[in-house]
Amino acid sequence: MDPEEMRRSFLTNADPAYKEFSTKIVVPGEYKVIGIKMPVIRRFAKEITKGDWKRYLNETADEYSEDLLLRGFVITGCRTDIDEKLRMLSEFIPLIDNWSICDSVCMSLNVNRKNKDAVWNVIIHFLDSDKEFEQRAAVVLMLAHFIDDEHIDRVISYADNVAHQGYYVRMAVAWCLSVCFVKYPERTMEYLKNCSLDDITFNKTLSKITDSFRVDDDLKEKIRKMRRRKAV
Repeated sequence: MDPEEMRRSFLTNADPAYKEFSTKIVVPGEYKVIGIKMPVIRRFAKEITKGDWKRYLNETADEYSEDLLLRGFVITGCRTDIDEKLRMLSEFIPLIDNWSICDSVCMSLNVNRKNKDAVWNVIIHFLDSDKEFEQRAAVVLMLAHFIDDEHIDRVISYADNVAHQGYYVRMAVAWCLSVCFVKYPERTMEYLKNCSLDDITFNKTLSKITDSFRVDDDLKEKIRKMRRRKAV
């Protein structure tokens, strides 16, 4: 099946009811939404990566949000060397226009000991961006792949210094720090007592921590008492 035939087959899975549902939880951006469910998108991406995926990426235009998500999954799922994969990912990230594409694609990247340094360099590059979803992508890559013994202090430091005031960046930082807390509660608690987060991000971080099933009730109560009362 050539790229155009594959895309036509892909678009036949549009579901108006699912479109209505998805647009309630994902604010539409530059790309139109037609309503294709995530398992279908992943299935097509897997099928494309078994064949001439480079041709598909080169010849297929992205008209819909689902096209872009499919492209992201092909990039993260294709078999190629890490340099080419990260080059394609770095070209893809500036196209992201909503949190769903950002999180789904960034979390689907396979990161291992051999390629961690290369992925980390991509994160550092996009943390310096002034674009909301580029910074969110960097934070989501950190929280998905780098909250470990080697990187925990750097992750917390970078999260603390993210200056972008966009809603989706703030929420990603809060999510990231809540995962840090679950995995490294003492280290993250020490940080939270002396952090430089704005009130909104700080309180959202606490909220996400208390939502976790992996934090016990006594600790959740301590976290709730840390809330900044004057925050909007």
